[in-house]
Amino acid sequence: MFRLLLITITFFHLSILTAFSQQISGEVIDEESKESLPFVNVSCKQADATIAIVSTDFDGKFILEVKEKGDYELQFHYTGYKVNSRVITVNDDLDISLGQILLKSTVTELEGVTVTAEKESVNMTADGMSFNVEEGSGANMEDIVSGMPSISMDENGEVTSNGEQVVILVNGEESSLDNPLEDIPMQLIERVELLNNPPAEYTSATTAINIVLKENVKLGNNARLYLEGGMPTQMKGGFNISRSGDKWSSTLNMRYIQNELPYEASSTRLNYGSNKRENESEYTQGLKLFTANWSSSYAFSPNDKLRFNLSYSKRENTTDSEEQELVENVDTDNINPRINYRTASNSRITNKIQAQLNYDKHFMTEGRKLLTTIRFSMDDYDQLNANQTNTYYIDSDQTSYNDERLTERDRPSKNLFANLKYVHPFNPSSVLTTGFRNTTKVQTNTERFYNRDEDGEETNRGLGYQTTDYLNQKFTAYFQYKYKFINDLTLNVGGIAENSIITSDIVNLEDSFTTQNNFWVFNPNASLNKKFNENWMGRIAYSFRMNTPPEWMLNPTINDSNPLFISSGNPNLTLQKKQKLVLDVTNHQDNFSTRGGIFFRSTTDGVERIFENKGDTIYSTFDNIMDKYTVGTNVYLQYQLSKKHRIIVSGDLYRDMYNVRTGDYPLAQTMFNGKMTYKANILNGFRLRLTGYYLSQTIRYNGTMTPASGVDASISKTVSEGKGRIWVTAVDLFSTRKIHRTNISRTFESTSVVDLPATVKLGFSWSFFSV
Repeated sequence: MFRLLLITITFFHLSILTAFSQQISGEVIDEESKESLPFVNVSCKQADATIAIVSTDFDGKFILEVKEKGDYELQFHYTGYKVNSRVITVNDDLDISLGQILLKSTVTELEGVTVTAEKESVNMTADGMSFNVEEGSGANMEDIVSGMPSISMDENGEVTSNGEQVVILVNGEESSLDNPLEDIPMQLIERVELLNNPPAEYTSATTAINIVLKENVKLGNNARLYLEGGMPTQMKGGFNISRSGDKWSSTLNMRYIQNELPYEASSTRLNYGSNKRENESEYTQGLKLFTANWSSSYAFSPNDKLRFNLSYSKRENTTDSEEQELVENVDTDNINPRINYRTASNSRITNKIQAQLNYDKHFMTEGRKLLTTIRFSMDDYDQLNANQTNTYYIDSDQTSYNDERLTERDRPSKNLFANLKYVHPFNPSSVLTTGFRNTTKVQTNTERFYNRDEDGEETNRGLGYQTTDYLNQKFTAYFQYKYKFINDLTLNVGGIAENSIITSDIVNLEDSFTTQNNFWVFNPNASLNKKFNENWMGRIAYSFRMNTPPEWMLNPTINDSNPLFISSGNPNLTLQKKQKLVLDVTNHQDNFSTRGGIFFRSTTDGVERIFENKGDTIYSTFDNIMDKYTVGTNVYLQYQLSKKHRIIVSGDLYRDMYNVRTGDYPLAQTMFNGKMTYKANILNGFRLRLTGYYLSQTIRYNGTMTPASGVDASISKTVSEGKGRIWVTAVDLFSTRKIHRTNISRTFESTSVVDLPATVKLGFSWSFFSV
């Protein structure tokens, strides 16, 4: 017993002698203003290994602990400031106070709004490209998007990548804003990233744009107002105001758009064994859009933040058209020439209200963080389509008047979204991200189909009515693991497992039944990135995505939004499967950056339309009929001609190959998409941008499409030391934007061309400070 007690006492004294813990503290302040800087990242390193990471509190103070004696390097990182490094030696038991650490700003503060000094405009990253926001130069989001390869933004602010979906993220997460590219003030954005492979949880997107906000930015009290108008009729206006204190911030954004754009179209259609048609039409597409977003956040501590967002939007789309169509029978003994005079109008109104709550928890001493999101929205969609055709018979000089054909649709829905994401760094070289997402959509689609004569009497058409109750339940689990080796080799692996249940309860005049589809999705992705030196980097990446068909594609009953184009779904659709393999090399120099690579893409069981016709009406449905393989090469080059002049060139040269075709269209075809942008900062604050783009013909299962190509221009000027900006934008300078389409089916073949309008817009914005 005495021996055991002696051993215990001895071990206790040894533990006291050998145990060591010492605190290092200090206060980080601005070198010029002497104001405390909250949320500054303080990292403690020893022998190139990160020992601890902490963040300063609201008063700019920090405390960290070290467990061993020796030499340490402290680094202080803060957006808009130069990195400050301190080397200290711990050789006794006394705590160390560094006093005040001064950070030197690399920015110029302009009455509460931070304007970043000139910096490199584009950085090549392993995941894609990073476009820095050059504030004070008059740049806006269109300027940034114009330099992104294969990315385009239309008159309404919608963004696409070669016609495919682009997901818009904010700080790597799905945004609650209706259109983040339009609704986030430029002074809050640090950079905009183009991601070649979006995070795994976004299964349907092949490209992502990620808006990275400035860290720890003090919004201050400021506001911005902008107005824009143009010809043909285009109007846009917006207002945003930001207010903040030490622990809270709040922002209100409001935006209104009204457009009326005219189009001209011509088409020919040969209905096998029946007739041929030549059509000339003019139509006007109108848009009225109002959005309001209120966002507020409160920081309980430097590591705990609560955010709330409330938004409302009302969108009204209208299309009014007039057509003149010459029809002749194929039978030479019965040509029966006639002219159809057709008028049509389509009105679609959507009201949506949405609320979102975020809670972010950062465990700064360990680099861990927990992100939670809950979002609920309700929307109501109302549609009215009216179509009337009167026929003039040339041989008999008689006119036939027909009843107006109408379709009404009401489609309210409720949507619930929840996301839980956890980030865990195991050490300075590896980090694991895991999470769960749930999306629930409940929708009721009520439709009515009827005719109306000259006296206003209404009679049912076809089924007369139909009601469909949809339930779309989607649950996703995902992960992403990143490991950096000591030789600048980085491995990224990730994947998702997702289950989607889509149910339709259908009731119409003749029948009632239920369809149910259950889809399981497994999407892996991996990339290997190697940094050879300061200028060269290589990457090989692979992704596999299975896409679930939307609920309306699975509905087997009538979808009579246009009486002359009736579409029905297919409940037997399976998952679309897409693969992509990319190998590229990046070189970054002082005056130019370039990236070149080769890629392979494949789509199997792709869903495309199948067409047939009955008289005037075209019927379509969907099927898994498209297998496509693409091999190609791409190049991106940005060349800095001088400090104020820059050229950006990008292009894809590729070959599409199909193993399922219809008619005489080729099984394979070589194509090219290209884009060139010239940007210049000229005298007296003027900024010039010219963008030319060419998009090659695209092969589809049932035809081809040649999308629009053209040249756009913009010139802007900043006024009053960057507070104001004036700009003029011209889309399609040489009136070359036309869309050509060909379709072929078992019952007809057709060609069409749509002439898109050229537009000119004049805009003005002004920023107010200390509101």
